Amino acid sequence: MVKRLWGFLRILRNERRELGWRGLLRRRGWSLVVLVVAFYLVRDLFLYVLVPLAVVMGLKR
Repeated sequence: MVKRLWGFLRILRNERRELGWRGLLRRRGWSLVVLVVAFYLVRDLFLYVLVPLAVVMGLKR
């Protein structure tokens, strides 16, 4: 799974270099939107749910 993600990111990087940002957004618009939303969902889950939960569980002990 991680190798597929890295491969996809590498493809996006190469396309951006060839087409520029505008061309990349025209070609891969929805894929980029899904990738960014997924990244921020995972990041926010970690920052705003898991870290405070771990702190609270640590304080209860």
